[in-house]
Amino acid sequence: MKLRIIKFIIFLFCVTFYAVSCDKSEPETDVPQQEITPAPYGYFHLGDEKIPVVSFVTASEWQYVLKISPLEDILTATTYAAVGVRSEFLGQEIDVETKFHNDDYIFVYEDPTRYYAPFRKLQSGTIFIDELKSGEVSVKVDVILYDGTHFKYENSSLITQS
Repeated sequence: MKLRIIKFIIFLFCVTFYAVSCDKSEPETDVPQQEITPAPYGYFHLGDEKIPVVSFVTASEWQYVLKISPLEDILTATTYAAVGVRSEFLGQEIDVETKFHNDDYIFVYEDPTRYYAPFRKLQSGTIFIDELKSGEVSVKVDVILYDGTHFKYENSSLITQS
């Protein structure tokens, strides 16, 4: 009986030794980091994501709206952010906690997996949009969306197409 136990212990020792000494895992290799090419219109931040702005368009009537996207075709883009302010607030920084959403400001974000609708009031932050006579648009958006996600975009030299 003792001989069986000793053989069993030796067997376990051998199996353990073999498992430890025959590590078949792949050696760690450095994965080359993909270079991020500069975006023509900067980047916007949605939570921890840094998303390039490749195209934009503006529209103005009673609200001045800026639509930015990481996709080339801005008119059919399925990923975009749209931010706007009432035309009389152009050139003024507005606090989203003291202004009325959908009346004084608007914010929409959409991509294939997320949608922040304009009917949801933003938690906090500020929006600044100004259109200069030279055709440049200056924008600074730093807001917290209704679910606590941070959205930020700033650019002071967007040139609109005439």
